[in-house]
Amino acid sequence: MAGKVYDKVIDVFMGSGNLILNVDCKANKFIGNDKTRLIPKLYTEIPKYEYTLPELEVIINKFNRFSVKEDYYTFRDYWNKKYFANIFDKDFVYETSLLMKMCSNSMIRFNHEGVFNQGFRGLGNSTEFFADSMKKLCVDGLNNLAERMQTKPFEFIINDFMDLPRSELCTENNLLILDPPYILRQDMYSQDFSNNHDTYLLDILNETKGDFIYFNYLERDGESNSNLSTLVDKNKYYIIHINSRTSSGQGRSKGSREVEEVIITNIVTSK
Repeated sequence: MAGKVYDKVIDVFMGSGNLILNVDCKANKFIGNDKTRLIPKLYTEIPKYEYTLPELEVIINKFNRFSVKEDYYTFRDYWNKKYFANIFDKDFVYETSLLMKMCSNSMIRFNHEGVFNQGFRGLGNSTEFFADSMKKLCVDGLNNLAERMQTKPFEFIINDFMDLPRSELCTENNLLILDPPYILRQDMYSQDFSNNHDTYLLDILNETKGDFIYFNYLERDGESNSNLSTLVDKNKYYIIHINSRTSSGQGRSKGSREVEEVIITNIVTSK
């Protein structure tokens, strides 16, 4: 990709946004898409402001400085109400940062009704959750993220990937970043990402005239991803092996499992 300038870099399954924020290339526009509105809306809002410790303290004080675990659950209910009301203001940016620090695994996850329901990480031996160092970490992280978002022409959008214009996804001078749900066995397909979704995505890879970077499994639990393997062999795509074991998902309670996690790309890399 050295020296090349893309028209658009499109991260089709943005998730946390780590890939679109850190991709090392030049483009006229960097687009992050996700079907869940939280991250696209937050990332649109974050670069508008500068963040300070006194402002963060005001919010922490509103909730008893999170001195008992019940404070977290009161705060979680409050956060969900704002989220459902589509109130993405500066306070909500602070509040989401606090929520992520306090919830289990520090990850925002929603149930089938779209409600955030992660449990509380716990206070440990402290009388309140947020020490000075953690508050500074929150504020510095928001300001650093705001600065990063001002270094490139970013745009964040909310769509199911199948509703994105197919012609745009297959345009010659675009770069697609594709990190979909890792689906392999038929019994692992869900309502959110079905066999039809998987097939549609592979059709995009086959048809696109632009560059792409695609993440998935070639093999898991002894079963081969035959459709992907066939496509790779047919088009002579490049394979980069990135992981051979996983302990994610339902397999965590049973220990790590053997996988073949790869990056598939049509980009010629220099040696």
